[in-house]
Formats: sequence, C-alpha cells, structure tokens
Amino acid sequence: MIGPFVIAGAGLQAVVWRLVATRRAPFWPAVACAWAVLGAAAVLFGDPRCCDDGGPIRAIGIGVASGIALYAATRIVVTFASRWPVVARSVEATYARSSETTTGVVWLVTLAVAVPGEELFWRGVATPWFVDTIARLPGGILAWLLSVAVVTAWSGLTFLAGAAVGGATWTALAVWTGGVVAPLASHLAWTACMLAWPPRRSHAKVSA
Repeated sequence: MIGPFVIAGAGLQAVVWRLVATRRAPFWPAVACAWAVLGAAAVLFGDPRCCDDGGPIRAIGIGVASGIALYAATRIVVTFASRWPVVARSVEATYARSSETTTGVVWLVTLAVAVPGEELFWRGVATPWFVDTIARLPGGILAWLLSVAVVTAWSGLTFLAGAAVGGATWTALAVWTGGVVAPLASHLAWTACMLAWPPRRSHAKVSA
C-alpha cells in the first residue's frame, strides 16, 4: 500500500502547487493544509523510520551540521547568482510571500508544518520505499527525481533549485543514516537560518 500512497501524495502536491502558481489557491493556507495532511498520513500509514543503529543524537548532529553548511553555501550562491535579474526576481518573489501573512504564521507554518510534513513524506516514507523496492542508490535517486518533478508544477526557479539541491542533500542523509531524523534536522536548521538571515538580495524585500 505504500507505493500507491507515495504516488497519490506526489500527485496531491503537484495539484496544490499548480493551484497556488495559477493563483487559484492562497499560498500559506494551501501549504499548511497540504503538508499537514501528508505529514499526518505518513505517520499513520507509512511508519517513517527514525535512524540507524547510530542513534538519534548522532543523526540530529549530522543533520544540524549539514543544514548550517547548506545555508552557508546557499548564501554564497544566491549572492553571486542574483547578479542575473531573473534569479534576483525569483529570490525576491519567494521571500515576498512572507508579506502575505504575519511573521509568526510564517515561522509556525514553515517550521512546524511544512518542513516536518515534507520530510515525513519524502524522506520518511517515499525514499525508504524506493530504496527497499529497487536498491539503495537508484532508489534514492528516483525518490529525489520524483520530488523535484513535483516542484516543477510550481514553476518557481528558487523552489526548483531548493528542491534539487536541498532535496539531494536530505535524500542522501536519509539513505546514509537510515531514517528521517537527520534530513529533518538538516531541513529545519537550513530553513530557520534562511528565515532569520535571508540572502543579501532578498533582505530588503523581507524587511519591507
């Protein structure tokens, strides 16, 4: 039953992101509802794995360290890539979403709903299913490619780049550590840093 759940969940995400992209659904309510449903369903029906025999403390440490490293790399890339107007506009449009609601809602929905929901579904259920069904490396790659394909429904450059690079990192962590704890800790650390200290070209937009 996990296979149909993964396909159905991916389809639901694609539909929701497309509705948001075409302005037929508001961003924050759509994101909150979609990831709340998928995260809860992943826990109830998917049985996400915690980690391997290294234990959760080790997994959390690896996750937080990788999240901070990914944030540092993201700032460097965005700083240089924002010299191209198309990249600068995409980054600013992404951060402009924060002005659509209050700061508290942005932090709450992002860190308490969206990130956990995404990780529980993709790294807690989808990735292990692909790995167990196919093999470790090709299964991880297919899970990552599917997650990136879903984000193309959104059609935002920054979302796509985040899904490709961040998703590759978090999928690799899930495969390496044998569970969802490390990628969840990494994703939370990266996202918290991105919210607290936005890349330079988007900082003025967020402040405004």
